[in-house]
Amino acid sequence: MRILDPDTRRFWISLSRSRERKVLYAGPQGGRVRVREGRVLVESADEAPLLDVPTGLVRRVVLFGSVGLSAGARSWAMATDVDVVFASRRGSFQGTLLSAASRPRADRLRKQIRFSESPEATVLGCRIVEAKVRKQIVVLQRFGRRDHADDVQRAIATMNGTLRMLGDCRTPQEVMGLEGAAAAAYFPALGRLMPDDLRFSLRSRQPPMDVANSALSFLYTVLLGECVTAVCAAGLEPTIGALHTDDEDRPSLALDLMEEFRPLIVDQIVIEAARQGRLTGDHGRAEPGRSGVLLTKAGKAAILDAYERRMQTGSRGALIGFSGTWRRHLHRQAQRLQAAICQGVEWTGLTWR
Repeated sequence: MRILDPDTRRFWISLSRSRERKVLYAGPQGGRVRVREGRVLVESADEAPLLDVPTGLVRRVVLFGSVGLSAGARSWAMATDVDVVFASRRGSFQGTLLSAASRPRADRLRKQIRFSESPEATVLGCRIVEAKVRKQIVVLQRFGRRDHADDVQRAIATMNGTLRMLGDCRTPQEVMGLEGAAAAAYFPALGRLMPDDLRFSLRSRQPPMDVANSALSFLYTVLLGECVTAVCAAGLEPTIGALHTDDEDRPSLALDLMEEFRPLIVDQIVIEAARQGRLTGDHGRAEPGRSGVLLTKAGKAAILDAYERRMQTGSRGALIGFSGTWRRHLHRQAQRLQAAICQGVEWTGLTWR
């Protein structure tokens, strides 16, 4: 894989041993991607060369923010069935450029639909929920205080009980039922670990009823945008999920991908910001005539800054043979979902302790 970091002007080059064509992620703001003499070129805003690879190595291009695509590159992509995915600088999905007859995409769609209706989808759903619940347990263990030890231990015991029952699930609905049972134990315990002015007893959404829940919901939305982009960059249709059903207007597979990153990224950010005084009860506001609590501009800025720092944090050991930022791990997990769905490769969650 050839990767340009979407967050900075630095870039990494990471090559797998596979001979399959790779995905090019490009994010030099003001730069552009073009094709010349059978090679894909990535240039910075001042036209300095950043990357130069044969066109035959590239199967998909993902552009973050204000990165240009030349007319020649566009024609090459459409003529050779190379998907181009457009995302905001922060990573939210914006759209795709597809050729008039994209057979590889049709093949993947058929595989996704077959997989979503197979017993293997339930197996994958169990692994996704297991990865999420284990990370929720890590959050409680990391931030649990001595005076909340009993609350934390009771919640963890309940959550471990749901993990033991996952192997008996036969449908995605049963898996989601256990996920809900784990969440019902997790969020009250998490709420009790917050400072007094941000403490909550239940997870509330649509609308969130307090500042902490509003912060969680806000960052979950930001993270979901990145997950949609990662799923599309992996060549998958985000509305066809394995765990989350596609009977509603939602990006179900992106929600599947996001599950283990909720505690790993968002929950840790919110509780750290609360503990450090960067998120306080003063960061909430009410709108006239509407129930619930919204974040103030200052509250959003505080947690968005923390979110970007977290996504740019490097990690080694979360996946065997892979290292990089958590944002790179998000895209890697999307690629592993694609391998699980289309090739039958076993999917596992990230290691985090």
